[in-house]
Amino acid sequence: MTYWRPKAPWYRKEMGEPLSWIAGVLSVVVAWEGPGLLNPLNYLGPVVTAIVVGMVVHELMHRNVARRYGMSSQYVINWFGVLITLISAFLPIKLLAPGYTKIYAYGPDVSRRGLLRSVAAGPAVNIVMSIVTLVAALAVGRVSAFAYYWLVGFSEVNAYLALFNLLPIPPLDGSKIFSWDIFLWAIMIASSAALFAVVLML
Repeated sequence: MTYWRPKAPWYRKEMGEPLSWIAGVLSVVVAWEGPGLLNPLNYLGPVVTAIVVGMVVHELMHRNVARRYGMSSQYVINWFGVLITLISAFLPIKLLAPGYTKIYAYGPDVSRRGLLRSVAAGPAVNIVMSIVTLVAALAVGRVSAFAYYWLVGFSEVNAYLALFNLLPIPPLDGSKIFSWDIFLWAIMIASSAALFAVVLML
C-alpha cells in the first residue's frame, strides 16, 4: 500500500548542510548591514566577522553538545525564515532566524539534560564571546581606538545574537529553555540584555 503525501509549500522546505551554512550566514549579514554592504570598508569592520563567527559558533555548539549526548544533529535553513531575515534589513529590529540546528533524539535513553544543554549552548557561547571582547575592549581602549571600536562592535553583535535567540518565542532557543528551566532562562536573558545595554552605552 502506498500513501500520497502532499508536496510541502515553499516556506516549509528546508535545505541541509553545507548550503544551509552559506545561505544562513549570508542572509544574516545582509539583514544586519542592509545598504551598508555597498560600502567595501564595512567588510573590514567588526560586524561581518562577528556575525559569521557568532552565528557559526552558536550553531556548532548546539550541534556538538547534542552529539556529545548521543544525539545526531545538523544545521538547516527554512526559506520562510530566510525571507523574514532579509526583510528585517529594512527594519530597526533585526529578525535573525534563517534556520536552526535540527536535533534527532532517538530511544528511551535521551537525556533531557542533554537536550537542555544543547539548546542553551548556542546563546551561552554568544554571551561568553560578548563578555570576553567587551573586557578586551576596555583593556585596550587607551592604546588603540581602532581595536576598541572593533572589539565593542564584535561584543555588541554577539550580545544581540544571544538576546534575540533567548526571547521566549517559538521556535527560538529561549522558548525551549523557558519551558524546561525558567531559572536558567532568566539568568541567561538578563545577562545578555545587560551586556547589550552596556555595549550600547559605550
